[in-house]
Amino acid sequence: MELLRRQHNAQWYHETQSSVRGDQPLEPQAATLRDRFLLGLGAFADEALNTALTARAGVFNASHAGYHVLFPDQVELTRLVTLSPYDRLSTALTVAQVTGVQSLCSHYAARLAPLHSPDASRESNIRLAQITQYARQLASQPTLICSKALQQLTDVGLSPADIVTFSQIIGFVSYQARVVAGVAALAGRPTAVVPGFPNIEDAEGVEFTEEELAWQSRLPPITQEDARAEQLDVLDQSHPDARSEPYFLLLAHDAPALRERNGVFNSINADGYGLSARLKALATLAVARINGSRYCASTVAQDIQDAALADAIFTDINRGLEISDNPVAQAVIRVAADLTRTPEKFTPRSVQPLFNSGLNQAQALDVILTAALYAWENRLRQTLGDTQAPGESQPA
Repeated sequence: MELLRRQHNAQWYHETQSSVRGDQPLEPQAATLRDRFLLGLGAFADEALNTALTARAGVFNASHAGYHVLFPDQVELTRLVTLSPYDRLSTALTVAQVTGVQSLCSHYAARLAPLHSPDASRESNIRLAQITQYARQLASQPTLICSKALQQLTDVGLSPADIVTFSQIIGFVSYQARVVAGVAALAGRPTAVVPGFPNIEDAEGVEFTEEELAWQSRLPPITQEDARAEQLDVLDQSHPDARSEPYFLLLAHDAPALRERNGVFNSINADGYGLSARLKALATLAVARINGSRYCASTVAQDIQDAALADAIFTDINRGLEISDNPVAQAVIRVAADLTRTPEKFTPRSVQPLFNSGLNQAQALDVILTAALYAWENRLRQTLGDTQAPGESQPA
């Protein structure tokens, strides 16, 4: 990918920074918002929505903390930690561009603008081009990423810890974009669209199964013998079997990011809120089908309590809509799919099917949060490892 050198504030801009702007002026104030997760959406006239957001304070607190972990003002660079603030914010801007959500693009562009870009050496340009290309591919379609793509990141100097952090950033901003778009839609606010970006295509169909699948990391995870105390502590808080689970052992390379990911994941999936486990599973399955995440699909299949419907959704979203005779299920599937495919076009009209089916603001918010969460989780599971059913051989 050719890099564009454009002078601005005594630094070079590559194509990700320059193309987001188009005819839109840079908005410096977008960098100074107090709430850097919801980007200043604030309180709403709809008290039911405000109540629903307050009830989900744990989700938003963890999301806000995750933002600050992934995008600190300063990063102590080492041999194993090479992603600078510039690298992180440049990646975030690339992902924001793919989602097309204007407020997200404005925020990350404004934070990136004052930073010094890497030197203009050939090696630096190749590294920047590679991580930008990878970020764009993972943000647009996780199934584009394979072991070779991960190796290309290693070839330009990213360590396993870097790649984990890099993947968390891409997943997090994919999640953030859909939460921002979804909450704005629930509040009745229009969407500002960044023009010129193609729709995200659904992944090609893969065989669906309700069998328990295994997940094998494509990168070396941490070992308990070499783990830091912070990493072991986060593992123990992640899952009862996390010290033997390749997924958590890999994500523990970046323990602070894993800690906040856990906070978001557990808060959204906690029982006792507006949406039933079955409806959350339907939203999850719709997102997993579009993103091609076979592992995430299989983990929720039994919660759907309808094998024929689950199989139909994973064959084709429209097929699932056709065979379902439940208006609420149809609305959840449709809204989760729309938010996954085109967050930049998600409007108040997009969420109306949820209310037409009888769901309230709290339940509609849960649909948004669940769909957004798996935009993040799919990108981690799908690209950092391989999924295997019993009896299948390890991919080459």
